[in-house]
Amino acid sequence: MFCSHRIRSAARLDGLLQWGDHVCHFFRSATDLGEVLVPYFKVGLERGEFCIWVTSRPYGKDRAASEMRAAMSDFDRRIAAGQIQIFDQDELYAKLARMSTADQVRLWLSQTDEAVALGYAGLRGTGNASFLDESTWKDFQVYERAVDAAFKDQRMIVLCSYCMDDCSADAVVDVRQSHALSLAKRDNRWDVIETRSDRQSSPVGQGSPASWAWVGRELRAIIEDQLAIYMEAYPKRITLKGGQVRLSGPQATKLAFLINELVIDAAKYGALASIQGKLAVQWRVNGSRRLRITWTECGIPRFGITNKRRLGTELRPDTERDCVRTFDNTGTAFTVELDLDMDRR
Repeated sequence: MFCSHRIRSAARLDGLLQWGDHVCHFFRSATDLGEVLVPYFKVGLERGEFCIWVTSRPYGKDRAASEMRAAMSDFDRRIAAGQIQIFDQDELYAKLARMSTADQVRLWLSQTDEAVALGYAGLRGTGNASFLDESTWKDFQVYERAVDAAFKDQRMIVLCSYCMDDCSADAVVDVRQSHALSLAKRDNRWDVIETRSDRQSSPVGQGSPASWAWVGRELRAIIEDQLAIYMEAYPKRITLKGGQVRLSGPQATKLAFLINELVIDAAKYGALASIQGKLAVQWRVNGSRRLRITWTECGIPRFGITNKRRLGTELRPDTERDCVRTFDNTGTAFTVELDLDMDRR
């Protein structure tokens, strides 16, 4: 998984998602789900899309229909016409569970083709994964990775919701690895963050409410992109401190890779994998334009895992002297330094 420096941002969900998007979303309550899914489907219905909504706890099909009626005066007409179908998870996933992964993917693609043939603009869907348990988790992530690859060139948008309280930090990593994009809300704005570098994306067209940042970025924004879901889930356990630092495109990409590796390791083995763990990221620039970033994890019990961690080993900057990694009986600190590019476009 690699969350690149490309990001879409908008005050509302309208227009934020595009054909081919397969997006993961983490929630804590039914209210959280309603805040996302009601406007998500309202936009789709108004744009003439065929919609499939698979519900699960804590937001069942009755509540979904009720809140859609409150949001759209003609919702009953649309549901009677078959433009939107709302299922309980048992009604659909029980059927899918009897099919191979390949057949499951073909089913979704055929639904999209049928929708377009009937005159709809495309297919918009969502599923709530709250029904998963330890015995079904691995197979479902295989399915998610398969649809992620198959959907990206299709006239379909799919948003997958996962309950944060049911997911370990390690499970969050699994989910982000099986989705090309993740949805997060920061400072009252919605962000769609790219979670892998293999996705070939194009900038959003002029006049769209969303925007892409393609080249240099602020260091804080890059760090927040990588930690967005965890900062929302554990706001008191993650702190960021540092001034404004504008990076060139190449340096933004290099540091995004490095920070991503640190996040994955923290989620699998470190501060984000423990309820007692805390993460602090600090940075500063000295007078000679040399940037120093310190990543500190503490409150990690049984810290005997150094042979499993990848921190800074695969994607560290070019020279060994620029990286320092230390351990003690409570945690770890990772420090990296680099000279800032003079050209920061």
